[in-house]
Amino acid sequence: MGTVTRIRPTLSLDDEFADFDVREELERQLEQRLREVELDAGPALKAFQPAADADQLSLIHAPHHTIRLIAPAGSGKTQTIINRVLHLAKMGTRPERILCLTFDNSAVRALREKVTEQLSGLSAPHQNFQISTLNAFGYKILRDHFHAEHKQIIEAPRVWRLIKELKDTLASTDEGRKRHDALPASLRFRFYSEFFGLLKNALFDPRATVPQKFADFMLTSKAGEVFFQSGSTSDEKKLVIQAVYWMFKEYERLLQRERRMDFDDQKLRAVKCLDSSPNVLSLAQHQFDEIIVDEFQDINELDFDFVSLIAQRARLVITGDDDQAIYGFRGCTPRYIIELEKHLGRQVESFELKRNYRCPRNIVDHATRLIRHNQWRVEKNPIAHRLDDASIKVIESTTATAEAKMIATTIERVRRRNKELKFSDFAVLYRTNAQSLPIQLQFILRDIPYNVREQDNILHNNELEKLLGVLRAKLALSKNQQPDPADAVLSLRSYFQYVDERILARLERAFEAVPSFFDALAGRSVLTLLPKLRESRFASVMQDVAKAPTLFKTLDILAKDFRGLRGMVGSLEDVIDNEVPLGEVYELAASFRGRVDAFVDTVDNALKRAKEAKTGEEQDGVALATYFKAKGLQWHTVILTSCNEGLIPHKRAPVEDERRLFYVALTRASSNLVVSYLKTSCKTRVAASTFLTQAGLHG
Repeated sequence: MGTVTRIRPTLSLDDEFADFDVREELERQLEQRLREVELDAGPALKAFQPAADADQLSLIHAPHHTIRLIAPAGSGKTQTIINRVLHLAKMGTRPERILCLTFDNSAVRALREKVTEQLSGLSAPHQNFQISTLNAFGYKILRDHFHAEHKQIIEAPRVWRLIKELKDTLASTDEGRKRHDALPASLRFRFYSEFFGLLKNALFDPRATVPQKFADFMLTSKAGEVFFQSGSTSDEKKLVIQAVYWMFKEYERLLQRERRMDFDDQKLRAVKCLDSSPNVLSLAQHQFDEIIVDEFQDINELDFDFVSLIAQRARLVITGDDDQAIYGFRGCTPRYIIELEKHLGRQVESFELKRNYRCPRNIVDHATRLIRHNQWRVEKNPIAHRLDDASIKVIESTTATAEAKMIATTIERVRRRNKELKFSDFAVLYRTNAQSLPIQLQFILRDIPYNVREQDNILHNNELEKLLGVLRAKLALSKNQQPDPADAVLSLRSYFQYVDERILARLERAFEAVPSFFDALAGRSVLTLLPKLRESRFASVMQDVAKAPTLFKTLDILAKDFRGLRGMVGSLEDVIDNEVPLGEVYELAASFRGRVDAFVDTVDNALKRAKEAKTGEEQDGVALATYFKAKGLQWHTVILTSCNEGLIPHKRAPVEDERRLFYVALTRASSNLVVSYLKTSCKTRVAASTFLTQAGLHG
């Protein structure tokens, strides 16, 4: 049984904050990046004969100790993996000696279902094949060998409560307060939890982290940039790093106190335990004859270390496509699949699946032309198996609202021509989640069912609710009427970054008791509940809002002064994107010719209809998703929206990463592909994405 070091489960600020140097060269590079973005034993299976092309057969029968399979989209990779497993079983390998690893539960389910179906038909013991995610396999190692480390996985809301506790504790002393105040106030608790996961996947152990290494990582990582302000001093940057470092360490102690572990601890603790327990490591290494790891382009440092450890003695087969490596913001990198021999330290035999069975011929051509502009990749020779061409249209739209109308019309027209198509045969894909707002509104008005991730559903968008409250208050004040108390409180929540939810009902009653909105703001009842209102400019800013002649002028004031309105930012990738404040609302507002009342009436009515229909959750609905979420999926008709410079490639992301992302998006359509770009965005003329030209789709 492996041993573990016990961690004291108490939270304390007694320890000094970490000491390190803010290295001058790294700080200079960070400042340059910040300035650049400011603008914006089983029986033999004798009956098994794989149906496979020549490239697939080469992989199925390959005897080598370490194998790399480069398998582009639609090349039959999953079936080829299954066929290799079946071939091994036919040749006498015991099923329990084969391990298949992948990166998410949906891939595990799909692989397990196919293996079960095909082995059942051959009367093979399919239940003995081990198919698992890397996280689940790490969790199993802890459960079987390291009982003290095996704990229940903590729920996300509980994580956020712990992070709030950490921030409150940090602010409770004079030394801690300086570091607390150096952190960006707008970052949500969810971002901290995702950033801690990013740290763990970069092999930072909160129980034994070297401060200097931690500081260097924060100064050089893309995700770390959002913690820093351009032009801040070295001392100010040091305070930020010390705060995050302290929170990272103390977060681990709180997990110990709660007798929980988080999602990424399943791998990190397994790797650390195996490293310090040679007997258990040897046992794990002798457990399998072959280990197959799918989607290898999506692994990070922790994943690679884990795979390297457990596959040291076994045959190792890694599969994937470096051209579909799109999760850089999670710390994933294609370097391990591109330079496998260098990083693994053993000879590698490479195979390629050349034939694309899924995509029409012209989509394969355009996608290949695009991705060959990347310099750092494995060169490939794709062949389209299909001889038909997709219908590809490139459309210019004046605004995001006009684009949304075009999308709705396109879906209705295609369905009229082909009555057998369901709404679920369509997908609308975009680079950033905020782009979905105009599309959702248009779909609601046109009674087009759709599904979208919960946090982007217009019904669950608290920021939109707050915005509408401010605009309704403006309409009332501009007519010398008193705003509804609920809208008055929503206006306060829009202006201030934080208003305690426990006082909201009391604030509403305070506004009800005073006939004048501005008198209430200066009254004792409201000021007692919200003391920071006394020193704020809220009253004068609301007067400016009331006098603003147009919707755009109003939005300009809100984007400048209302710090409680943060758009649809909510996850790690969204924060890194650093969306223009209220940018998605500017796009939505463009079709209302400056009329606040028309905007409010339309959006309010749409929300009412959406709530009655539970919009956004329909099974047979058009898929609204980012390019990231579309990976591995396919639809009859795919519409790519707002394909403009600054969005794709995104202004804050490496261009080769963005080109891989657009390559993934291009290869999702089986029949129709519509590519749309805008003439104007956020009231500014914008250019079509250079990727359209590189793919041979435009100009």
